[in-house]
Amino acid sequence: MKVNHSFLATINPTCKLFSHVLVMLLLMVITDVKVTFLIWFLAVLIGLFLGGWTISYLLKRLCPFFWIFILIFWMMAAFGKGQETIWQWAWFHVTQESINHGLTIAFRMLAFVTYGLLFTSTTNLTLFIMSLIHQCKLSPKWAYGLLAGIRFIPLFQSELNQLKMAHKVRGYKEKNGWKMFLSYAVPMFTQGIRKSERIAIAMEARGFSRAKNRTYYRTTKVALRDGGYLVSILAIVIVMIIIFH
Repeated sequence: MKVNHSFLATINPTCKLFSHVLVMLLLMVITDVKVTFLIWFLAVLIGLFLGGWTISYLLKRLCPFFWIFILIFWMMAAFGKGQETIWQWAWFHVTQESINHGLTIAFRMLAFVTYGLLFTSTTNLTLFIMSLIHQCKLSPKWAYGLLAGIRFIPLFQSELNQLKMAHKVRGYKEKNGWKMFLSYAVPMFTQGIRKSERIAIAMEARGFSRAKNRTYYRTTKVALRDGGYLVSILAIVIVMIIIFH
């Protein structure tokens, strides 16, 4: 997670995650196209005005999902059922009901992606793990283990690039896809086991057991603005549902 320095980045990660999850749960039971679109558009406005997003950043992140949006809409609209037929040819049957249903599902998917991006782009990974410990009472053993596991991802990417460069320098070319996969997977899997053992030993040596009475260098607390963000976003969504449903 690459965090920015926006207002949303100062919100408690657990409170922010809880807010977005509640909005997503509400989206799952909403069947109105207009309300679903407005809830998605609310996430876009929050990202632009409170999340430090720019138009170019938003388009770059959401552009791949627009193709999925079109695909979902077409699958729901062209093969749906309904009474008011708009267009029919061969096995395609587009109705007013299927269009509404397709738009609802497509905007719901896009809203899920946008709210997820809103969380990941404004949340520091370390603070999120610390928030899980302090606010959600997650065991430090599991929390720091999760943090260490996530830190492995960029390391694996770096090692994969090194393997590719080493094969390129040595002139190694393998046309068989399965053998090429094994030539990369086996050394990375071996290195992963070694690193996981070292981390397990290091955590055990530093007292990461089931005991929860520990001291922390960084702590997270729930402030007034965190509760205000939670109440505000839920209130706006509920008002949208009441007015436009």
